[in-house]
Amino acid sequence: MSTQQEANSLNLAISDPVPSLQEPESPLVTLQRGVVDPDTGEWQVDAEVREMNGGDEEYLATIESKGNITYAEYMAALLKRAVVRIGSCVVSDSPSILDTITIGDRDILFLGVIKATYGSSKKFQATCPNCNKSNDVVMSLIDDFPIQEPNVNLRSTITKTLKNGKVVRLRLPNTGDSIHVGKNSTLSAVQNTLMLSRCAVWDESDRPANAEEWAKSLNVADRSMLVNALLSIEAGPKIEGVNIQCAHCGGDISVMLDWISLLLG
Repeated sequence: MSTQQEANSLNLAISDPVPSLQEPESPLVTLQRGVVDPDTGEWQVDAEVREMNGGDEEYLATIESKGNITYAEYMAALLKRAVVRIGSCVVSDSPSILDTITIGDRDILFLGVIKATYGSSKKFQATCPNCNKSNDVVMSLIDDFPIQEPNVNLRSTITKTLKNGKVVRLRLPNTGDSIHVGKNSTLSAVQNTLMLSRCAVWDESDRPANAEEWAKSLNVADRSMLVNALLSIEAGPKIEGVNIQCAHCGGDISVMLDWISLLLG
């Protein structure tokens, strides 16, 4: 998502009508990978979220008004307020734990906040591009956002072999990686370099002096293979556009969604 698209998404979400409320869903959430308990070394997947309140909305409006905030930063700012705990870790005491969770787990938490705030479904308006009339759209926050079955081991590394026979191991991108990459460049080539340099896992004897220079030195085919390996990871809830028919003229309406507009729209 470009910087302009992010800004448009945030502004649209804030300007939309206030949605109707239902009974909130359970604040308990189950993650797919989870985090490691530093005391026991065991993986913890249970988490707790809470519904958003007026204070959260004001806080998010304040940071959004400062400008130059990326989509990933906005999501992280909300989660650091609305996620109560992950395993035995209380987020308000150790907010940096959210930087270590996978993107899929981040989205599971975000969907959990939406459910805790609005209930099992969400109603919003969509304007028909053909007749310019407003339509009510109701989405099931349970059925319309299925949790994808992971296509990789979320607690292990991804192994790929380069053209020269060198084996590269990649860990799954986390929330901290997403924030760093989005904050430091809007160019996809540079973002690929930053993500690869952060996600590559090295034995101490093989670690390059400069990981970013290593990522730049890879040939285009190898870079593409490694980037695609990260992009093709399936985990967390699936969010897609919605196609509906206008209730007034019968025309087709394509509604593009992202997590922020779903929460605040």
